[in-house]
Amino acid sequence: MRLSREKIVYLSHVIINAIKDMDSVDLKKDTNAVRLEIMNVIKKEMKREEEIEQVVRRKIESQKKGIPEGSREWEILYKQYYDEEIAKIRKIRE
Repeated sequence: MRLSREKIVYLSHVIINAIKDMDSVDLKKDTNAVRLEIMNVIKKEMKREEEIEQVVRRKIESQKKGIPEGSREWEILYKQYYDEEIAKIRKIRE
């Protein structure tokens, strides 16, 4: 899934407003600086998501028999390979 810059900006405002409404949170930095960091995190996660998708698609395309995108088999393999890639990332973070 790709998000436009406008959607990322919108999400950053929604998140920072929710944070500011929390009584238990006291921002140590300027609100806009925190919002910009939120935008950077969203962008990094979107990039990582795109990279995972490319890896998964290459794995499916490397199958000996051609598997048409959108078919049940393609969907099953996509989920399986996607879950494997996410598990690898989680393992690295631990």
